[in-house]
Amino acid sequence: MSFAWAIFAVSTLPLALNRLDSYPRFQEKLQAGLRGLPLLGQAYAGLERGYAAAAKPVEELRPLSPAPGHWEGPWHAVDRNYARFDRWFSDHLGMRNLMIRSKNELDYRLFRTSGRVYYGKDGELYGRSLLDVESPATERLLGDPAAAESVYRGLLALEASLRAQGVTLLLLTPIQKHYYTRERLPAFAPRPPLDSNFLAFYRRLLATPQLHMIDVKRQLDEQQRNFPIFFRQDFHWTDVMAAVAAQETVNRIAALEGHPLRWTGTPQFDYRPFVGVETRFAARLNTEEALPEPQLKRIWEAPPAALRDAKASGWEFETAASSDPALLPPTCMYGNSFSAGMVRAGMPVHFQRFSKLDRALPLRAIPPLLQGRCRYLVIQVLDIQAGHWAALAQS
Repeated sequence: MSFAWAIFAVSTLPLALNRLDSYPRFQEKLQAGLRGLPLLGQAYAGLERGYAAAAKPVEELRPLSPAPGHWEGPWHAVDRNYARFDRWFSDHLGMRNLMIRSKNELDYRLFRTSGRVYYGKDGELYGRSLLDVESPATERLLGDPAAAESVYRGLLALEASLRAQGVTLLLLTPIQKHYYTRERLPAFAPRPPLDSNFLAFYRRLLATPQLHMIDVKRQLDEQQRNFPIFFRQDFHWTDVMAAVAAQETVNRIAALEGHPLRWTGTPQFDYRPFVGVETRFAARLNTEEALPEPQLKRIWEAPPAALRDAKASGWEFETAASSDPALLPPTCMYGNSFSAGMVRAGMPVHFQRFSKLDRALPLRAIPPLLQGRCRYLVIQVLDIQAGHWAALAQS
């Protein structure tokens, strides 16, 4: 009990500081009161700044538990309500961010390991959830012949519904970097098979002409000799690689349209410090470590675009409409952060209008939103997005 009370006492002040952020009005009153006490006010401000600098919020894969706002259930439901309080207190315990980061830093310094990422050779980082959870989920789904067939039929049905309203589908399915950097994985990390269930499914999609699939695997195979195709401390492909994928997509649309436009030229890039997703997710005390990574030189001017309320409208943004016949017809895109790299590479400048769908939409919800908005739809789905593939399955 003494130990428990000691931990509670130590956590009280940081917990209070954490909770102040949730109540801005109270914080304003406190700071206003401290203005009349210069020394105390300066000490408080210094403590707040120091703690915030040393314990930046840890990136989570889940929302933190909210504070209980009311008693749930009958008056005697103590266990249920205490469990809610316990989850909230555990997620907002004083010094939680600092303790998590300190523990992760020690694991890295002493054992070169982490509960969040795999530390590979040559500075390579891999998200554990990608290798331990998401990739195996796709393999299980597509390893079942009946499920794989159902997903395939669902994708064909999606294509047919788009074609019925005059929209041509182009499909991209980027794959994970462990296919290309297996030798850099630590010995204890799982190694997905080179000829995985997903790659077998990928080949089937590639052989289906109406999907107009962009062969990103071929591009990755070819370009790995020319420049880094994946970031070392991030699971994304580099924007240089995204530019190559965007070029082929634009040129495929131009060929389908019988349009003379072609996007040619080699992407220009240089090396600049970059803090990757896995670096941030590793949640070490050292949050400033950045490695030089290839980044595109921006040599285009982005067209004017209007941001949308994605949740309300189903769209993230849309460029201004143009009637210039030198540009390709209006085109829409659906995808996650991999397709965002294609947008950053300059893909929208080649179209009379370019619209980006809300990435949180289920694939089956897309056709009703188009309503003559675009002639082509580019869909980008990752190999590890098992939920997206499963949602296509025909019942």
